[in-house]
Amino acid sequence: MSVRITTLSENTAGRGNLLAEWGLSILVETEKTSVLLDTGSSISAAHNADALGIDLNKVDKIVLSHGHYDHTGGLRQVLQKMRKDVEIIAHPDIWQAKYARRRDEPDRYIGIPFQRNELESLGAIFNLTAKPVKIDDSIMTTGEVPMVTSFEQVDADLFVKEDTGWHPEKIMDDQALIVKRTQAWWLSLDVPTAALSTPCTMPASLPVEKRYTRSSVDHI
Repeated sequence: MSVRITTLSENTAGRGNLLAEWGLSILVETEKTSVLLDTGSSISAAHNADALGIDLNKVDKIVLSHGHYDHTGGLRQVLQKMRKDVEIIAHPDIWQAKYARRRDEPDRYIGIPFQRNELESLGAIFNLTAKPVKIDDSIMTTGEVPMVTSFEQVDADLFVKEDTGWHPEKIMDDQALIVKRTQAWWLSLDVPTAALSTPCTMPASLPVEKRYTRSSVDHI
């Protein structure tokens, strides 16, 4: 089975008509399905899709790896380009009020920079679940990625603001995308600050064939 992977947004740009910004957006295309993993931090994913001649209207699903702005900030522009209803697969915790609180700096909001009702008015249909989602016979999400080793730690400056006050962010909304090639499963790893090693072993514990070939870290 052929798989085409196109980076629509990251920290560098190799051509003059492409935009670079802090964040990530990756388009995964198989013979059956087109899935957009994350949307970058603002306009770059939509702009670069146009520059590369990619029609975002042909994207079947959007998967969000977690709820930080640098992976969700392009949602408005992407949805406007898609011009249709589209399922967005994500963990329920993506809508937490996420902040960075660093010494001698003002608190900075780093969560999704849009209201849910605005995105839904543009066609977003949110499928919020902590469980793995099978998108088709060759693509699925890992669902929630637990931290199982002693060295996996969340940045101590990351917090969630709740009615009861500030709480350290656990980043339970981490997830990755798994793509099957021939007789093996290929793991596209997109984990921000924690649970880096766990997804590399998760395919064996998921309800798929217990085979996988390699993993690659796309962005941290």
